[in-house]
Amino acid sequence: GRMTPLFTPISPIQCILCGSHLKFNENYTRYIISSYGIIECPVTYWVCSNPHCGKHHPDTILGITGSANYSDEYKDKQINVRYNGRCTLWNTRIIGEIYTEGLTDVSGRAPCATTLWKYEQKGGKIAAQELASQEIDFDGTLYVDGYFVKVGWRKFIEAQIGRKFTETEWKIMRYKVIYVVATKDKVVLDFEITNNKPSHIELIPLLKRIKDRIPQAQLRKIVSDEDKAIIGAVRCVFPKVAHGFCVFHQIKNVTEKYADEFKHKEDIPAQDLKVYETANQLIAADNAIESTILYRRIIDLSKDETLSEASRKVIKYIKKIFINNLNLLRMGFIPETNNTMEEIFSLINDFVNQTRSLKREWSMKNFFNNLFAFFNKRSFNTGKWRGYSPVERAKSLHY
Repeated sequence: GRMTPLFTPISPIQCILCGSHLKFNENYTRYIISSYGIIECPVTYWVCSNPHCGKHHPDTILGITGSANYSDEYKDKQINVRYNGRCTLWNTRIIGEIYTEGLTDVSGRAPCATTLWKYEQKGGKIAAQELASQEIDFDGTLYVDGYFVKVGWRKFIEAQIGRKFTETEWKIMRYKVIYVVATKDKVVLDFEITNNKPSHIELIPLLKRIKDRIPQAQLRKIVSDEDKAIIGAVRCVFPKVAHGFCVFHQIKNVTEKYADEFKHKEDIPAQDLKVYETANQLIAADNAIESTILYRRIIDLSKDETLSEASRKVIKYIKKIFINNLNLLRMGFIPETNNTMEEIFSLINDFVNQTRSLKREWSMKNFFNNLFAFFNKRSFNTGKWRGYSPVERAKSLHY
C-alpha cells in the first residue's frame, strides 16, 4: 500500500521454503538497462539461516522481471516498437540505441532476441485472455479470412523424423494458415492456426468460441472469401446467418488491369470504360438474374474490335469468375466489397517472414495474441478517427 519509486530494491522477509529468517550473504550492484539510461541498483543477497535449508534469496527490484537486467518499461517500449513500428526481433539492437541515445556515454543495447521472445511468450497468455474477454461493439457483420504463414525449424524437424525433406515436401509442411475473425471496425476478436488446406472441422472451434460471445440476434452476416473451410464451418455453426463472399480482390484485379495500360481513369476510351464499369457491376451483383444480364452485356461488348488489351484481359477474367460467383449467388451468398481483412493482413505481411516467433506453432500463437491485442488498442494516425483505437471507434459507433 505504499508509493515506492521504480527500481527500488525490496528485500525478502523470510525463506520461501521453510519460513526461517534470512541472514546477510553479500552485496552486489546490478546494472539495469532502461530507456532512462543504465541504472545502478545496489542489491543484497541473502541466505536462509536454517542449516538444513540454505536457500539463497536475492533482493527484488521493482519494475524488473526475474533476474533479467532489462526494465519492464524498457521491454514494453520495445514491444511497442516491435508491433507498432513493425520491427522484427532481429532489429531490436537499433531500438536500444535509439532509447538510450544521449543518456549514457555508451549506447544502450536492446534485450537479445531470445530475451524479448521469452517476454513475448509470457505476454501472449495475457493477450489471449484479453482477446477472449473483449466486449464486442459492432454493426452485426463479422469478417473471416485466412492468411498463409511459414513455420518450422527445418533441420530440427528433419532430425526428429530421421530424413531430409525435398523442397516440395518442405513447402507443404511449412505453411500454416491463420484464420482471423474481426469486425468492420478492424477489431480482432479471435483467431485459429490450422494446417495448409484445412477441412471445415478445424475452424468449428473458432466459430463456436465466437458464437458463445455473441447473442444470436446481434449477428446478421458473416463475410469471407470462397474458402471452402470457412463456408463449411459457417454452415455448421451459424446455419441461419447470411453469408457474404468478399469480392474485393476481384474488383482490385479489374482495376489493376486497366491501371497497367492507362495512367488515369480519364484516359480510358469510352468503349473500354463501358467494359470496366459493367465488369465491376457484375462482380457486385447481388442476385443471379442481375449477374447473368450483366454477363451477356459483357459478351456483347467483347465483339467490339477496337477494345484495348486491358479490356480483353478483363473480359477473359470475367468469364473465369462468372460461373463461380453465379453459383455462390444461387446458394444465397451476398457479395461484399469491404477490405477489412486486407488491412489487417497487411500488418502481418510487413514482417512475418523474418519473425522468429513463427518457427514454432505455440510460439506463433502467442505472437498473434500479442499482435492482435496491441492492434485493437493502437490509435489511427490519419483520417477522421485519428487518435482513436479500433475498439474506441467501435464503441462510439455501435454503443
